[in-house]
Amino acid sequence: MEKVIKHFVRLDTGQWVCVKTAEFQGPQGRVQVTIGSTFTRGESFMGVDLVQWLEEQYAKDEGRD
Repeated sequence: MEKVIKHFVRLDTGQWVCVKTAEFQGPQGRVQVTIGSTFTRGESFMGVDLVQWLEEQYAKDEGRD
């Protein structure tokens, strides 16, 4: 799921919106996310906790939070 974060914008801690169609291989198979899809902490989408993963990547890649 490397670099998938570039397809999302962080609205607030624990809330993300997809701004560019994303497709990646998740634990349950292919995951597709459409523009405008919003995710909040604690949700599972197609077997993936996107917010947890995005928050971890955000902290690692951006050095914030």
